[in-house]
Amino acid sequence: MKNRNQRWQDWVNLVAGIWLFIVPWLFGFARTGYSWDAYLFGAVMIVFPVLALIDRRMWEEWIDGLIGIWVFFSPWVLGFNVHTAALWNFLAVGFVVALLSIWNLAFTPRVKASTT
Repeated sequence: MKNRNQRWQDWVNLVAGIWLFIVPWLFGFARTGYSWDAYLFGAVMIVFPVLALIDRRMWEEWIDGLIGIWVFFSPWVLGFNVHTAALWNFLAVGFVVALLSIWNLAFTPRVKASTT
């Protein structure tokens, strides 16, 4: 279970997911072949931080971390143009989400299961 001081990371990840979802419209790449990546993973990045805030389980952090890593590396995997706003947004959002998820996993105290 997470402690209360570490919930801010989930809020930042939620905002990052919202940002990734709307950025294709804001920066004019909504009709490109890779905008689906922003919509799909932005939506997923909205859902899992909400689950983490509600349920406070650590498995959501693992999923957030994996999504952050994918979002960071997806410009190269999907062949984004190096000079686009899409590239820099994906790099920034992926880095922030992966970093905060790793932070939560590393610094959240674990609750030991009691045996009865």
